[in-house]
Amino acid sequence: MHQDNRPILKHPLNVRVFHYILLLSFLPLAATGLLLFFKPLSDSAMGLTYDIHIVAGVIMSLDAVAFTLMAFDRVVLFTNRVFTFGGNDVGWFKVLGGYPQKFLLGKKVAVPPMRKYNSGQKLFGVCVLLGGTALIITGLALWLVPYAIPRDTAWLLGMIHLGCGLLLTAFLPIHLFLAVYRFDDFKAMMLHGKVPYHDAAEYTPLWVQEEVVPVSTKHAE
Repeated sequence: MHQDNRPILKHPLNVRVFHYILLLSFLPLAATGLLLFFKPLSDSAMGLTYDIHIVAGVIMSLDAVAFTLMAFDRVVLFTNRVFTFGGNDVGWFKVLGGYPQKFLLGKKVAVPPMRKYNSGQKLFGVCVLLGGTALIITGLALWLVPYAIPRDTAWLLGMIHLGCGLLLTAFLPIHLFLAVYRFDDFKAMMLHGKVPYHDAAEYTPLWVQEEVVPVSTKHAE
C-alpha cells in the first residue's frame, strides 16, 4: 500500500531551538540533581557537581523566559492543548495508548483518535509546564536569596524543588524511549520539523482533520 509522504510542519524552528536547549540543560540538571541528592562523591567532586547544576539551571531558566517572551503565542497554544481533556483521553489512558499491548504482547488494540499530542504527551506537557516552572522559581530563590528566606519556607521550597525534579527525571527515560520509537516525530523535533502525512494521519488523525487539512485546502485555493 502506497504511503503518503507529503511533509507536514509539526514543530516550527523556534520550538525546536527551545527544545534543543531545554534537553541539553535538563539532562545535566537531572544527572547532577541525583548526585546532589545521594551525595556519592568526594567533597570537591560534589562542589563541581553543584556548580554544573547551577549553570545548567541558569541556562534552562533563560531558555524558558526567552521562549515565553519571544513566542508567547506558541506557549498559550501549547498550554491550551495539554490542558484540554476529554473522553478520548480517558480511553487513551485505559489502554495506555496501546503501547503495553504492542511491546509486551505483540498485539494492536484500538486507541481513541488524538489531536496534535496524545494523552500521555499532554500529561507530560502539564508536568513540564507546572513542574518546570516550580523548578525554576524554587531553584533561583534557593540559589540567589537563600539567607533572605525563612528557614521553614526554604525547607518547603527545597522539598518542592526535589519533588518536581524527581518527577520530571522519572518521566525522562519514558519520554526519550517513546520519542525514538516514534522516529518520524523524533526527527521532526530534532531536525527538520516535519512529519510525513501518513504518520500524522495514523497517530494524530484529529489534528490532521481539524487543523492540517483546512489549512492545506485554504492555501490551495
